[in-house]
Amino acid sequence: MDVEGSIDLEAVRRRFPWVGMASIDEPDLSSRYREIMAEAHRDRVIVEAIDSARRSA
Repeated sequence: MDVEGSIDLEAVRRRFPWVGMASIDEPDLSSRYREIMAEAHRDRVIVEAIDSARRSA
């Protein structure tokens, strides 16, 4: 970054090669993140219920 605050994108890409490999459309990414987290939570609840049922049997 220079004194004026601009970013050297080539330097960023050399250091972090994955930059620019995905869409940066924030609403799509954040909504997908929420979906993934909701699915993970649901899966944890299901596993906990199965474990609880097995323990009580």
